[in-house]
This record gives sequence, structure tokens and C-alpha cells, in this order.
Amino acid sequence: MNVFHSKLQTTHNAKFRPLPSYRLSNGFTLVEVIVVLAVISILVAVLTPTVLKYIADAQQSRASEDVKTISTMLNDLIKDTGQYPGNKLFTRNFICAPGTLPTGGSWSAASTDCRSLSNHLLINNPDEDGTIGESTDDYRPTGKVRWKGPYLTTFNEDPWGNAYEVNASTLVGANTSPTWVISAGPDGVFQTATADAALSGDDVGTRIK
Repeated sequence: MNVFHSKLQTTHNAKFRPLPSYRLSNGFTLVEVIVVLAVISILVAVLTPTVLKYIADAQQSRASEDVKTISTMLNDLIKDTGQYPGNKLFTRNFICAPGTLPTGGSWSAASTDCRSLSNHLLINNPDEDGTIGESTDDYRPTGKVRWKGPYLTTFNEDPWGNAYEVNASTLVGANTSPTWVISAGPDGVFQTATADAALSGDDVGTRIK
């Protein structure tokens, strides 16, 4: 009887013996969890600068391509129409794409001094009166020398949410100042002045003339 009881007690103890407190069934120990989290933290610390640099490079590349495209399309507009956008500003100085107009810095464009770039390259309505292609104030709508757009299918803000801008008033008569298609870059502030012959700071741009 004692032998049977002893075996029964041994079986009972083996069956119901609790697992060690530091491990759950089919789980991880606290040390293992800490090691995994440490490895993840190290990978994040190592990869984050690389990922951020890749994103920054991609933004710079896109902005550079955008200003070149706008510049090319403006030159096509000038060749097709025989007219400069500067002559269509009606007392304004700039034509601007969608997006936030940067404030401060060396560039003086404001909403009250901007005409819509879309109304030059997407539709023929530079005077912005709502009448597209009229023969008086818009680019010539007919004839061999005429507006042949749309020159672009859409306009985007720059990669940092700001508007691309063109100091198109310099495209008038004998004005010798540079004409820029420009973005204020990552910091959103222009370091390049409208009369500068070269870019400054982190501005992204290209010269039409």
C-alpha cells in the first residue's frame, strides 16, 4: 500500500509540478525578449540615417527634375506663342505653381504678386479672368504661332509642400536679370535673390535665361 501510495504521489507531483517562473510554455524568457528588443533598437539606430538620407536624396532629385520640366515647358510656350510670360503678368512679377508660398528670405513673391503657372501651361488663361483662349488678353489661340498646350498634365507642390516659382517679370523686353524656376528647398526659405546669377543655400532651381 505504501509503495502504491508513493508512486501515486510521485505521478501526481510530476503531472502538476508548475513550470519555472521565468518561462511560459512555448514562450520566451525575459532575457530573450530583452535581447530581441536590443537588436531591433540597434537596427533602427543604424538604418534610420540611411533611410532618411535616401528620402532626402529622392526629394532633391524630384525637385530638380520638376524645375527642369517646368523650364522646358515654358521655353516651349515661348517658342509656340512668340510671347513671353512676363508680358502676361498684368502688373504682377511672378508665376507660381500650387503650394505654400515661402515667406522670408531673399525672394519677395507673395500671393498678391503671383499669377498661376497653371494658367500658362495647363490652360490658356494668363489673365485669369475665366475666359480661356480669348484673343485679347490670352496667348494667341489660333494661327501658326499660337498656344499649343496643355504643356503639362498636372502641377504639384515641391517635395516639401511649397510652390515652385518663376520670376517671370524678367522675361520682358531688354531685362538682363536671370529668370529662375525655383524651389525654396528643404528649409522652405529662399536664399537665392531674384537677381542672383547662381543658386544659394539649399534652394533647388534652374535658369531659363
